[in-house]
Amino acid sequence: MNTRIAFFIFLILSFTIFPYCIIYLQSDFLSSIIPGWNTNITGIKIVSNLIKFLILSIVTFYYWKLSKIKLEINYKIFLIHLLLTFPAIIATKLYLYDFINMNFKDLEGFTSQIKIVVYIRIFTNILFLLGQILFWIFYVRFLKNN
Repeated sequence: MNTRIAFFIFLILSFTIFPYCIIYLQSDFLSSIIPGWNTNITGIKIVSNLIKFLILSIVTFYYWKLSKIKLEINYKIFLIHLLLTFPAIIATKLYLYDFINMNFKDLEGFTSQIKIVVYIRIFTNILFLLGQILFWIFYVRFLKNN
């Protein structure tokens, strides 16, 4: 696979995950909704998107450096890297609570439904980090071989 195509794909992914709400926020995005012990920090999703954006920006930069050195990369490694990265980007852009039927009358069922969303987010974040680790292993091995 051409390394420039890989670079452009990850450039598009990093632009899609950028938390654009930071640009038009007028207040502190880490403020809580209700003061007290049970506060809800509204900026957690923004911060997680920002961290993913920074990681993807670094990976995109190294894909660009790789495109200057080598014209072709292994298609399977790139595809695995993309497939491990993509679910986290989709999960951050979708509001997962809309896909689960919330039953407010059954408290145990309600908490289990919230746990499902949390587990989906944790799983996709683990896949995202595994994909980035795979890229760094590939990149370091490439540098050692050249």
